[in-house]
Amino acid sequence: MTEHPAADPDRLPQAVTQLVTAFEQLGAEHKALVAEAERTTSKERCGTVKRMGEGVALAAHTLNHTVNLLATVHGLKTLGIDRQFSQDAEGRDYSPLNSLGHPGETLYEAAGHLQAAAHTLGKAYAPTRKYPALARARCPQQLSTALVSLRAALEAMCADLAHDQDVEAVTEYTPTLTFLSELKERVCRTVPAQGAGPSAEEVAAAIRADPDIARAAAAALAMTA
Repeated sequence: MTEHPAADPDRLPQAVTQLVTAFEQLGAEHKALVAEAERTTSKERCGTVKRMGEGVALAAHTLNHTVNLLATVHGLKTLGIDRQFSQDAEGRDYSPLNSLGHPGETLYEAAGHLQAAAHTLGKAYAPTRKYPALARARCPQQLSTALVSLRAALEAMCADLAHDQDVEAVTEYTPTLTFLSELKERVCRTVPAQGAGPSAEEVAAAIRADPDIARAAAAALAMTA
């Protein structure tokens, strides 16, 4: 993870903006997975696609919750609230009434939720033994944007944590930042545009002319059924 500068420590607005983007972009992927599950006839294949959609939905729910937590952190900081205690008659801290909110602890909790959301998406797109090809984005552009934005939000939160708390504490999120980059590369690959292929009539003529081509075409169709 890159070293975070001491200047401009409060990056919460940037993190929230990135999370809003990630939340919005997950919609297209979820919608595509739901539609695919509805038209899939194979029960096992349908179950796999449904679990993927549920994973995306759970990640989106986690992002929703995290935005609310960051709004709380931002509000606490703006209002100058940072774990103040009640006081006794001598002006000393009086702990039995607990204390007001602690922005650092809430920020740390929010970062943990983002870590969970990242790994929820990773689990959703984990290849299965029977259908490994399903572990890909249906809307690669939107999902790619969501993953990039999620990573950027976590980086911004790490910068705030590094400024407000022990810098050593944020090193635990470095593997998640790497994981998000690797997940994007694995599941959001776009298929290159294909050139003009043979016409339907040309394909039919080739199949009729060569029995081997006919058998190969039948085998290929059987594998995708």
